[in-house]
Amino acid sequence: MSSPSMSVVTPSYNQAEFIEENLRSVLRSSSDVEHVVVDGGSDDGTVEILHEYEDDYDLRWVSEPDRGQSHALNKGIKMSTGDWIGFQMSDDYYLEGAFETALETIDAHPGADVVYGDVIHVDADGNEVSRTFNIPPSRFIQRYWSLYSNLQSAFFRSALFEDLEAFDEDLEYTMDADLFWRLLDANVTQVHVPVFLGTFRTHEAAKTPSRSKADERAEWDSIYGDYNGRLEAHLPSPLLRSVAKALKAAKL
Repeated sequence: MSSPSMSVVTPSYNQAEFIEENLRSVLRSSSDVEHVVVDGGSDDGTVEILHEYEDDYDLRWVSEPDRGQSHALNKGIKMSTGDWIGFQMSDDYYLEGAFETALETIDAHPGADVVYGDVIHVDADGNEVSRTFNIPPSRFIQRYWSLYSNLQSAFFRSALFEDLEAFDEDLEYTMDADLFWRLLDANVTQVHVPVFLGTFRTHEAAKTPSRSKADERAEWDSIYGDYNGRLEAHLPSPLLRSVAKALKAAKL
């Protein structure tokens, strides 16, 4: 039985400094991976780099104005042909062996809909800064401490997006948290493999450090506003965060 086909969607806009490492991280895979880059009309040399790599592996790309990162991700899903889809931002990249590990996990868990690993945080030069050890899905921990998974290390069965909205285009900062939150309500099987599969890069031009705290807070409220767990009415928020942090540590 042949392995399922794999696609990677990369939204891009003026990340010429980093996108080549992203492309190479897919190119070096020993698996047959389709790479779909949805560029928002970069003018910094990104398009020239895409031209350089388009004959080296299964790279498909467009460069045209879009309505933001979520829109680009959704466009990429429609362009993809793989049985499974990974999402890797243009300034992030996969670690060696990521696709092989993902496919082995998919083979070992034929009922899985989402497979995800762990993430290494790096700086602008690719130096390791910290590590995120993900955990099995947890509503309480995601609500009060941190996401249980990251896009940089996750792969999704593409059929999921036939019935489940992928990325909310009204969200600018928290579209990944929103997706993982909605997966907790969906009838899906998620499998965590304790292996580092991808990186998350922090640098001055990244969207994360420059985000508006007020706008981000409004997005978090729109995602979690209707959540009513059993402890919320009895415990203050700082204590809930401490409990969630402790629970995550216990799951590692």
